[in-house]
Amino acid sequence: MLYATLMPFEFGNQGVAQAWSHFTSLTFPKMGASARQQWVANILLFVPLGLFWTAWLSGYVRGVWGHCVVGLFVALLALATTATVEFLQYWLPRREPSLLDMSGNLSGGVLGVLAWFGLSGPGRRWLSLLRQGGLAALWWALLSYTVVYVLVAWLPWDFLLSWQEVSAKLDSDRWGLWRAPVSEADVGQWWVLRSMVVMITAPVGILLGWWLQRRAPALRGFGLLVSGAVPALAFGLFVEWGQFLTVSGVAEGGSALSRAVGIVLGLAFFAMRHHLGPDQLRHWARPLVATSVVPFLLLLVLINWGGKGFAMETGSVLAKLESLRFLPFWYHYTVPEAVALGSLIFHVMMYLPVGIGVWLWRWGARGITPRRGLWLAIGVAFLLALVMEAGKLFMAGLRPDPTSVWIAAAAAWLGWQACGVVWWGLRGPIERNARAMARADRSRGRAEASRQRSVASGSTYPGVESADEGFVRGGEGSTR
Repeated sequence: MLYATLMPFEFGNQGVAQAWSHFTSLTFPKMGASARQQWVANILLFVPLGLFWTAWLSGYVRGVWGHCVVGLFVALLALATTATVEFLQYWLPRREPSLLDMSGNLSGGVLGVLAWFGLSGPGRRWLSLLRQGGLAALWWALLSYTVVYVLVAWLPWDFLLSWQEVSAKLDSDRWGLWRAPVSEADVGQWWVLRSMVVMITAPVGILLGWWLQRRAPALRGFGLLVSGAVPALAFGLFVEWGQFLTVSGVAEGGSALSRAVGIVLGLAFFAMRHHLGPDQLRHWARPLVATSVVPFLLLLVLINWGGKGFAMETGSVLAKLESLRFLPFWYHYTVPEAVALGSLIFHVMMYLPVGIGVWLWRWGARGITPRRGLWLAIGVAFLLALVMEAGKLFMAGLRPDPTSVWIAAAAAWLGWQACGVVWWGLRGPIERNARAMARADRSRGRAEASRQRSVASGSTYPGVESADEGFVRGGEGSTR
């Protein structure tokens, strides 16, 4: 948090008295659309501070008053932290102390406190359910994914609050029936992004198919797809409508259709789930990964190097290297928060398939949870990002960002862990079925053994003698 608020750590030589005079003369600025975007970003920045400090200190107190003291202490800690940070920003370039930022940070800290006290109990139950695995855990994981999907799509939640702002949005270039004018420049990247939207929306379609079949168990196959088409389109329009109602959001009909296609893809996967069990998928895991490597690499090249038409420029390589800033997230600091957040999410989605691919490759060999390969996924993503960013040195109009290699490594780790969570959810019912079959086999074995023992014990039962094998009823030597 201090790292994000005190970048770039290039302090000036102004005097403390001058800084204090400037700090004490601050006033609340008018909160326009851009200021509101900054204010919401500051709230989100300090929510973890309030959440984690409250979670830690709450374990040492008991009772209502103890928790009240903890909440008050964490709120004062958030206030002291934001006041210190804003005071120090007087010495930083391109930074300016602001009471609006302080109010946002304090609100975020208090919101974190309230979130812990209000959601810690349900959160613990939710995590306990997820750890158990099984269909119930998978259902709640998909539901949580859908909620997070919508919330992330609307970040930084700088919603329009007046008709004047709505009118300004209508006159802007940040919406379009198919494509927004603001995204007309990068046609190839736009289509790549729409393909990524289709893939990340597919889990929402799985949840929708599951819900529809709960409501109407008779729905199967094509009927399930038809029944889910309208909700799929409605979901896509709903998300894009939320994008339109934010200052920094870009609303496009093409994006709404991409989200609807992703949901239909998830519906198709759910409808074919009996033919796509783990045993069937395991045999296709490695061929799928192998055939996806070349298209994935081509997409990486298109996204990273194709922004300016693959125009080579070797004369400015040394100048780019000299001006390169290796401080992590430096270039995120120099752009607006919405742009920085969008870039972060974009790079995470770009390298997330690396972790997924390595996990599937390791899983496809034996069909069990991979124990090794995580560091391989991280290393591959790191090297790929390093090559992509180094290649930008030779491309006209492009600038490498060293932070991308660290984001790529984190994205690969996230992809690996996501696969593990999904497999954990699927493995629960599989293992329960296997245990049930094993118990049934043991029960049949015990019943057979008991029957054989009862037959064998007939000859030793008191008062009963075993029959002579040579005796024939009614034969010679028999008596009446």
